[in-house]
Amino acid sequence: MIDPKIKTINYWKQAGLSFRRDRQAGFTLVEMLVTIVIFAIFMIGMYGFIWGVTTHWRTGQNVADMTENARLGLNRMTREIMQSSQVTSAGANQVSFAVNFGNGVETVTYGFAPGSAGSPGQIWRSSSNSPGQSTLVDDVVNMQFSYFGNDFRCDANGDGVITLDEIEACGGDLSKIARVDIQLTMQAGGSAPQNFTADAWLRNRPA
Repeated sequence: MIDPKIKTINYWKQAGLSFRRDRQAGFTLVEMLVTIVIFAIFMIGMYGFIWGVTTHWRTGQNVADMTENARLGLNRMTREIMQSSQVTSAGANQVSFAVNFGNGVETVTYGFAPGSAGSPGQIWRSSSNSPGQSTLVDDVVNMQFSYFGNDFRCDANGDGVITLDEIEACGGDLSKIARVDIQLTMQAGGSAPQNFTADAWLRNRPA
């Protein structure tokens, strides 16, 4: 005698129907949520990576531009100071000197203008032949001038270095200044401050 359950299964098979109900294709809600979470984590990581690369590139570009501006500014200042015959005013953040570029003697002044609200300032240039201040270098945190002479009669402490203080104590004649050192501190964007230095010997001082 054939079991009635077997007969039923055979009947469904002969009818071309599956005894087991087919499962519908697709994703469950849980699977969708897991997929979305994984995708979100991946996108956040990619965004952080892209943002970091972009920021690094911009910082590098700012540093490159800042270095180039510092080089150009220092080159011009040292070149003009070397052509000068005498320093006429010697300050920590400003210097004036007499120079002849071929059109007669003029007085050129370089100075530092601090920025507002703690932002970097700028170096400006002025000339007696063309009054008014023109910007030479931006992104300057500070500029410092140092002055030295070569008249060893003014070397009060005998260390072989004649500073501005010793020159002033030795009669205060600024024509005794033979060298001007320049130190710039610059900062651009989110980069760290960087120092740039140069020195200029006055080549046209009277003998």
